[in-house]
Amino acid sequence: MKTRIIILNTTADELCDIKESLSRSNYQVITTSSNLSDISRAVINGSVDLVMAVTDKKFDQLFAVIRQINKQQAVPVVIFTYDDSRNVIQLAIQTGVSAYIVDGLQANRIVSILDTACFRFNEQQRVKTELEKTKTTLAERKLIDKAKGILMQRSAQDEDSIYKSMRKAAMDKNIKIAELAKSIINSHELMT
Repeated sequence: MKTRIIILNTTADELCDIKESLSRSNYQVITTSSNLSDISRAVINGSVDLVMAVTDKKFDQLFAVIRQINKQQAVPVVIFTYDDSRNVIQLAIQTGVSAYIVDGLQANRIVSILDTACFRFNEQQRVKTELEKTKTTLAERKLIDKAKGILMQRSAQDEDSIYKSMRKAAMDKNIKIAELAKSIINSHELMT
């Protein structure tokens, strides 16, 4: 299955050689537009897998659209431009642009650039997902430890026995132990 691309083109170039090169690759150009709202709509609707922008202007507006896309339906974004301003490059990276290519829009390089951007994007998404999972696990562990502390204050049981009791209760109720811990904490807070 080909990766579906929408091209934002705010230049005078028709990009015929670029589109031709992409058509012979693993990419399919769905549409070309000069309107930022078309880009946002296409990504949010799920009709494209990658955004390719060929532009030297409207960076503030483009970056705002990319931020919106990344919040709702993140996809790789590759910008081709002649603007080599450090400030713009830094903003592009902070915004979530997968690749910012200065003076490098060439038909013979386009596929490898897009491939690299997609691979980098997928790796960043994997790391981001792993980080979120780790944060959630840590937060759940803190809840469990707090609930164990509360229960240890109320009973003469040791930490290991309390944990086993909590695990059994969670299994009996068919809920995660972190959910049980949160209930214990909430009940304790209501009583105090």
